Amino acid sequence: MNLSIAVVGTSGVGKTLFCINFAEYMGAGNLSYTEYTRGGQGRGLLSPAGARRLMVGRSGRGNGVIRIFTVHLLPRPYRRLALIDTAALQAKSPLPPGERSRLLLTLQAMERADLILMLFDLSCTDPALQEFSDRAGGYMADYCRQRGKLFLPGGSKADLLPGSPRGRPLFAAGGDLLHLSSLRRAGFPRLKKMILGAPLVSGDHGAR
Repeated sequence: MNLSIAVVGTSGVGKTLFCINFAEYMGAGNLSYTEYTRGGQGRGLLSPAGARRLMVGRSGRGNGVIRIFTVHLLPRPYRRLALIDTAALQAKSPLPPGERSRLLLTLQAMERADLILMLFDLSCTDPALQEFSDRAGGYMADYCRQRGKLFLPGGSKADLLPGSPRGRPLFAAGGDLLHLSSLRRAGFPRLKKMILGAPLVSGDHGAR
């Protein structure tokens, strides 16, 4: 049985770095990935360090790209873990045509996934962006309840908070945020336990 997780959130929340570093944490010595754009589909194999150089940061080629990183897992219950790095949610109304196409790719990825992990930027100080993220999180939570998928809200960039993580303990829909730091792998052990112990209702989508 395979397990797939769609990682969603706004631009700059750290989806790509999370996917790469969590895949490495889960035991991936090399990252097998498939990427989807409006222009087509491609495949590749990189070390985690190489993926970070190519895909993360201002020079990273990540905007508008859906990537599926595949990790082969031992022992059971799952054979493979697919981390789906989705296109960023945009707080624009109306969305430009290009952004609508990227949103469609993200929605299709969510439909294929067993679990949805939404990242909220704990370091964000923009009230409008916080409100948009909270509202989107409420929609995601409702969608997951209707489709029988597990919804996990995660607070990213916990390492940027002074002292013990404070940030926003809840988002608007009332969900507790799991504090995560992709840089330091903080929260990764708890997240691993949560996802590997999660019962799947939506079926064996997995990595294809």
